[in-house]
Amino acid sequence: MNFKISDYVVWHEEYDDGIAGKDWGDGIVIEKRDHDAFGHGKYIMYKVYRNKQKDLCWFENRQLKLKEIK
Repeated sequence: MNFKISDYVVWHEEYDDGIAGKDWGDGIVIEKRDHDAFGHGKYIMYKVYRNKQKDLCWFENRQLKLKEIK
């Protein structure tokens, strides 16, 4: 899924060995960047304002889910 700026998302961080669960929370997408993966296609990174930490962090598409606001 491609996210757009201002989307409200749930993010998760992984441990160095790729296992999910290091940390998670919600936040708002504030920037989107396309990158070339050096011959392996393109991928997108998203800068997210993390509500819990009150900071900014970059995430890959697989680390984000759209959060419904009810």
